[in-house]
Amino acid sequence: MKAAPTMRVIVAAAVLGAVLAPAAPAAALPDPLVTLEQQTSVTSPDPKTVVVSCPDDTWVFAVGGWTNHSSGQALLTRLEPAADLRTGIVSARLRSGNTAAFSLTAQVICARTVVAPTRVANTTVQGSSIEAACPKPTVMLGFGFAMDRRVDDWRLDELLPDGDLSQVSVNISGSGPTGALTAYGICHTVVEPPGTLINLYRATSIPVTGQTWPKLAALLPMTIGWTFGVGATVRGPGSHLDGFQLRPLGEGVARADRVSALPGLPFPHAQARMVGLLGPAEDPSLTTQGARIGTMH
Repeated sequence: MKAAPTMRVIVAAAVLGAVLAPAAPAAALPDPLVTLEQQTSVTSPDPKTVVVSCPDDTWVFAVGGWTNHSSGQALLTRLEPAADLRTGIVSARLRSGNTAAFSLTAQVICARTVVAPTRVANTTVQGSSIEAACPKPTVMLGFGFAMDRRVDDWRLDELLPDGDLSQVSVNISGSGPTGALTAYGICHTVVEPPGTLINLYRATSIPVTGQTWPKLAALLPMTIGWTFGVGATVRGPGSHLDGFQLRPLGEGVARADRVSALPGLPFPHAQARMVGLLGPAEDPSLTTQGARIGTMH
């Protein structure tokens, strides 16, 4: 049986070291400790940047986002926690010659904590991969990237937290003129409340394989816990990651498409075909990974 959402929020807030808002008037509801904020752009063929903000006195702990109705032709170029960790910034643009009217959605998970999280960043100008690491004893709960290169030449195929939630790896595929490629991480010291055992780990999905595009892969279910940043790895010709949906009290979802694919299923409602647990992993494939805090009492 799954834990009641209210209890899961309280436990997760305690683990983060969250603090309650000042007492509200009797007729008012208290501010939530943890929130999921979301913003969607207008629909047009133009390049897009969406900025989504956390409520006052709260911090960004994870950033997500996805394109809508682009049939794989709009590529993500930025999924970035702002330097002050008050907003998340998501950008996407169409490949040259495409005129699809698309929109862009950005998400952030926000929390009010005693100690603010910190952002780490690392940039390469020539390379196709880069890592960013959190200093000990902090762990990486959110992650992102920014790519200052032509989407005709380069595409994101990996945003991968490591098994210890200490660093994130970003990889792009392609060739041609280079530019800045940046990996971002959101680092925080997790608190272990009395009587609670904390399990920090990288959650994963069952690989989604086959020739059907787009692909959706959801993290395996949890009983009690909290899911923060969502990343993924995609393999296959022309494939790229174009969706990271945050589901704090559920199973985060990643989506991948390919630039040559025909119009496909919308995100995030469609279900993709999954390989059996004992079946071989075929190419192409999509595997989702996420930062998760599990708790036991």
